[in-house]
Amino acid sequence: MQEAKGIMPPVSAMRGKPEAAQRLTGDAPTDRLRLFFQQAPGMIAVVSGHDHVFEFANTAYLELVGRREVVGQRVRDVLPELAEQGTVALLDEVYATGEPFIGRRMPVAFQRRANAPAETRYMDFVYQPVVDDQGQVTGIFAQGFDVTQQVETEAAFNESEARYRLFSEETREGVVIHNGEVILDCNPAYARIFGYGSVAEVIGLPSTAFVTPRSAALLQEKGALGNEEPYEIEAVRKDGSIFPAEFVGRPSTWQGQKVRIGLARDLTERKRREAALRESEAHFAAIFQQSAAGFSEADLTGRLLRVNDRFCEITGYPREELVNGRRMQDITHPDDLPENLVLFQKAIESGEPFEIEKRYMRPDGSEVWVSNTVTLIRDAAGRAHTMASVSIDLTARREAEAALRQSESRLRLALDAGRMAVWESDSRTSSVRTSPELNRLLGFPEDASPSIEEIRERYAPGARERLRAAAAAALGRGERYAEEELEIVWPDGSRHWLLLRADLEVTRGADDAASIKATGVAFDITERKLWEERQRLLINELNHRVKNTLATVQSLAAQSFRDMGATGGPNFTAFQERLFALARAHDILTRDNWEGAELRDIIGEVIEPYCRASQGRCDIDGPRVRLTPSMALALSMAVHELATNAAKYGALSASAGQVSISWSVLPGNPRQLTLCWQERGGPPVALPNRKGFGTRLIERSLAQELAGEVSLAYVPKGVVCTLKAPLPEGVV
Repeated sequence: MQEAKGIMPPVSAMRGKPEAAQRLTGDAPTDRLRLFFQQAPGMIAVVSGHDHVFEFANTAYLELVGRREVVGQRVRDVLPELAEQGTVALLDEVYATGEPFIGRRMPVAFQRRANAPAETRYMDFVYQPVVDDQGQVTGIFAQGFDVTQQVETEAAFNESEARYRLFSEETREGVVIHNGEVILDCNPAYARIFGYGSVAEVIGLPSTAFVTPRSAALLQEKGALGNEEPYEIEAVRKDGSIFPAEFVGRPSTWQGQKVRIGLARDLTERKRREAALRESEAHFAAIFQQSAAGFSEADLTGRLLRVNDRFCEITGYPREELVNGRRMQDITHPDDLPENLVLFQKAIESGEPFEIEKRYMRPDGSEVWVSNTVTLIRDAAGRAHTMASVSIDLTARREAEAALRQSESRLRLALDAGRMAVWESDSRTSSVRTSPELNRLLGFPEDASPSIEEIRERYAPGARERLRAAAAAALGRGERYAEEELEIVWPDGSRHWLLLRADLEVTRGADDAASIKATGVAFDITERKLWEERQRLLINELNHRVKNTLATVQSLAAQSFRDMGATGGPNFTAFQERLFALARAHDILTRDNWEGAELRDIIGEVIEPYCRASQGRCDIDGPRVRLTPSMALALSMAVHELATNAAKYGALSASAGQVSISWSVLPGNPRQLTLCWQERGGPPVALPNRKGFGTRLIERSLAQELAGEVSLAYVPKGVVCTLKAPLPEGVV
């Protein structure tokens, strides 16, 4: 067994004894034999001797080797390329063994033309030994045929078949061959599509077993018409599940019979994508139409193709008018159009989106400011297709900006007119920003930029602690606003006062440490503080003189009662107590710079000596009411008289007696103050035989001083005094 190397598969070489040895007889009609060999269609040659000298070669053989003169020459000499391929060795073996050699489709390279590359031919041949009468081999008879064309045709066919198999097995499309009744063949993809494990399971099944009954009729109709256009059907898997598929087929001949070759494609995924696309498009359409922003799409010339309702609202045009010939250029304000066109063209060329704030002109001639974000849309081939624009109505923002500018202008005028200074500080960065006016108030040049440390150096002692306490108190109350007075000392030693009002913003860092950012204004209140100081001195001096006057009155009264021998009597004591009550009211008014006094303070100060030893016997209740100085003096004298009477004869003279003092304020114009003194738990009360000084003071002087009404009721359970008086405007 011998393998032949070449483009063909291995070929077997066979040896064996010839059934009838070929003998050359001298009495044969040699010329006739030569003519027969010469015209034979196959290649014939005869070589003799162990050197294999050509004795005969017919025309077909000479054509094969390139028409070289070979007769009388050794094979190795005249055909050296055969010697290189082992042909001579093969001849030697046949000559030596006397066994023939048969070669099939063996590749042999022949140098058929000088200086040309060797040409490979495929040969079927036999080397038959020639023996004499004694059975000795004297030569070799060679006969063969050139089967190159057959080999190449088969090779091309096999390659085509391999490509077909590769394609049919590797493709995801199902390929099937059927005769209209049963499946004759298919590729693995066809079996997989329909849920079968192998091709063998499919072959032999009815061709209609893979579709629903409704689609089976369509399948047969298409086959009868020879229709080769793709069509959709309802396909059925092995498990009975139905899925969408696409079929296309054409008539053909396969293994000698008429068939249809079909292509099947599972459309499940494509249908899912199409459904998702439809849902996405519907979602986009809903967003497009219902968005609070205006959407529009225009071609590359600016002609509007599509707009949503909001865009129509912004521009004031109906949809039909916009998408039937209107261009972006037609509705853009002329002053904004040049810049818009430059950016529009640049976006088309570069593909980069752009933003622009511009005005649209409405049909009524009004303008609307919009912020437009414009993006290039490309088609499937990547070419510039359309321009999409998102428009945000800026009218409200523009109006707010204009209003803000006007407000800031008014604020600057107010700050300048009121000589208010604006400032901002941040405890996290220990920084401060000042205005020229604040620099002036702090004693710095107006164009200075002092640091926080330089500003604090001008604080008066204790000022920084008071500022911190004011901020902490405001934040502790849950308030963002704080107010405090700040005393500063200029480099020349002069002292100045500022009123600071600030908005506080607290932030916490990564370490949870709090920092305060304050923004506020400052007023120069130096003149006011100096005036208050002078006023305080004057009031203190006035109070001192009033007390001196009251002391003089007390001294004169004591002298007068002494001359009458009554300094120890009740009249003198009552007179002194009335002076003391008047003095205490003066003290309260002096504390508040004679601007007024709190009703609770006046009552508490007067009755305190009577209730000090009677814990829980005096009940005071009522809202905050601030009285004018005249009302405070009058009420203090009246309450003193009531308290003195209660201590001598009324509820405070008994251990279980109690006094209740309550008041309320009724709304109106003016508001009405109602005060009620009520005693209970004391001795039974009877109407007095005569009215004393205290009673007359309460009923007449108090009512006249307050421009109100006073009633005294002597009920058995206790005295009840009711006061009703209007509160002057401005009293809180």
